[in-house]
Amino acid sequence: MAEARTKGEPCYIVGSVAIALEAKAAVFMKAFESLLAHPAPGFACHVARDPLKIEGFVAPVAHRAKLGATTRDLEKIPDIVGAAAAREFYAAHDGALLYSGLEIFPIKKWKEVTESMAESWEDGGYRDDRMPYGRRDFIAFAHSHGAASCLHWVIAGPRAGAVYWWAWTMPPDEQTPPLAADFASFIELVCTKPIHFFNELLHCNTRFTDGKTGKEWIPNRYLPDRRQFKLKM
Repeated sequence: MAEARTKGEPCYIVGSVAIALEAKAAVFMKAFESLLAHPAPGFACHVARDPLKIEGFVAPVAHRAKLGATTRDLEKIPDIVGAAAAREFYAAHDGALLYSGLEIFPIKKWKEVTESMAESWEDGGYRDDRMPYGRRDFIAFAHSHGAASCLHWVIAGPRAGAVYWWAWTMPPDEQTPPLAADFASFIELVCTKPIHFFNELLHCNTRFTDGKTGKEWIPNRYLPDRRQFKLKM
């Protein structure tokens, strides 16, 4: 994995930019802790390819977070814009499994998964100069079950700090916008707009089965407490 800068090089963030990043960090941690506190989370789902999106199944999910990372592991977080939010997150939780399918990897797992993603990048024949970032410019830090590729946190180059995801059959070009502008925005997005995240940004990779019909069910609405929800029959 490439380092965005050496430890001796400062990350210059001053004035209103620093204040904005601090405020964003406070918001994203509040959103994350709030998600963990939901008593019986679930998704109201519709059958795949149903144009009317009629909800006919409630899929139970869970949120689990690990204890905080060690000081040694926290030092592996690269010094890039927005890294303070990542340090705050990993100091509290060294990884998590959200919605029973979105895994945010512990820091110790970064190197192994990133190397695997870089090998896949090379096998795919993708050219770094035609992409928003290169194969040595990111950390594979999260994965949504059902997706073939991981989420990338860019740590070098002009897109440093941004979060990307793309299917291996649909590589981005230089102008492709990121999924989130920084780490804090990614966590806030996942916690507050899960339907948009899974269905629009990740192309409906998250699907459920009811164990009876063999149908594939796609999340249509997030339920903080599924016990308070009844399907309209």
